[in-house]
Amino acid sequence: MTIIEFELDSKETSPKYKQIADLIEQKVVSGELGANDKLPTHRYLADRLSVTVGTVTRAYAEAERRGLVEARVGAGTFVVDSQKAYWAFDQGEQREEKEANLGFNIPPLIDRSDMLREAMETLSRSPQALNQFMIYQKPTGIESHRKIVADWLANKGIKLNAETMLFSSGAQHGVQMVLDAFTRAGDTILVEKLTYPGLISLAKQNQLSIKGVEMDSEGIIPDALDAACRQFQSRFIYLTPTLQNPTTATMSLERREAILEICRKYDLFVIEDDVNGLLPENFLPPMVNLDPERVIHIGAVSKWLAPGLRVGYIQPPEKLYQPISMALQNHSWMISPLLTALTCELMNNGKADQALNAIREEMEQRLKLTLDYLGNYDLLYQKHSFHAWLKLPEHWRLSDFVEQAKQSDVIVKSAELFTPPAGNVTPAVRLALSSPLNQTELENGLKKLKQLLEIKPISDFTL
Repeated sequence: MTIIEFELDSKETSPKYKQIADLIEQKVVSGELGANDKLPTHRYLADRLSVTVGTVTRAYAEAERRGLVEARVGAGTFVVDSQKAYWAFDQGEQREEKEANLGFNIPPLIDRSDMLREAMETLSRSPQALNQFMIYQKPTGIESHRKIVADWLANKGIKLNAETMLFSSGAQHGVQMVLDAFTRAGDTILVEKLTYPGLISLAKQNQLSIKGVEMDSEGIIPDALDAACRQFQSRFIYLTPTLQNPTTATMSLERREAILEICRKYDLFVIEDDVNGLLPENFLPPMVNLDPERVIHIGAVSKWLAPGLRVGYIQPPEKLYQPISMALQNHSWMISPLLTALTCELMNNGKADQALNAIREEMEQRLKLTLDYLGNYDLLYQKHSFHAWLKLPEHWRLSDFVEQAKQSDVIVKSAELFTPPAGNVTPAVRLALSSPLNQTELENGLKKLKQLLEIKPISDFTL
């Protein structure tokens, strides 16, 4: 943070916010404030100048209007770089200060700039490698990259075979490749009773029928799966055994083995979405470890490292390898070698572990904050999960609650989004605790949700 040394002129008659903006402009023009210098926080500058925080907010807004500074989401206010490169882009949509967005199941905001810069600097020391990253590679990816990722995952307890592992552009792309490779319009896919909306969207796009299977606190119920297998002729079931989206349900080892036994009985293949698998500190072995010939394992670095890398990985059974490899070639020929190289370097230099630990620590704090406000309600949660599942009190209708939350500037996701077609909608909402830019935004949202939950809305009476 740059300390601005100036004082307001008590004789000046213009509004104080304009005086502050004028002084910032003087410092920028004189060079005392340079490109990308970070300005003090609103509170700090307000205290130093004996003005209100609102005055500083208006001053910074005026300076931004003049093109002197820019607000960066979650980072602060910085002096604009007039020599900004042509490839630079805006910092994204600015949220209203009063809004609390608990809608998107994304990683909490952490500073990745240093680790990314170091990784790119390391790669740049080898011109030969850089040139190789810029040409076509085999659709199966660079062998050494697959081995690094497989070895790193093995150290965490996820046993994948580098020879038959494939890269993807994230987990969603991995699921899409599996569906494109093995399903045709009209086929039926089994899913959890509440499931990932991205899977519902892909099924609709591919004209597939999806059937929800009853769940409990550990996910899919074995007897319910057995009944579904008898009723529907399906070759695949899509599961998220760890930190299930949206309920946070996590299968015990015994449950995983029971589900796999039923899948073997009915020759059903498991599409294991393990995108959240690394978030718990002491996670159970993925289903692919228990039966690698029955499970198509899909993971990605999106949740615990960086979603912008768009690097995922697929471990299919050996007999299913060729069709998925062909689907990858048809989709994009290959996954960017530069992105897989960056991922490998972050794994090799320890930064991937640091990012994972930082995210775990942040989510631990956010969960504690959530329990302070909503711990007395019917809330399903797991340590280190990005989201929680809030079952509504009987006096609230789901649509009314979601709308009232929105009117209170709190964004939540309705159970309707996670319910397969023709399924019964649970009166619950998903709270993406990771989505707010910081803990202050999260706390503001939690306060408003608690107030809503304590209200008993007046229902319309009709004949």
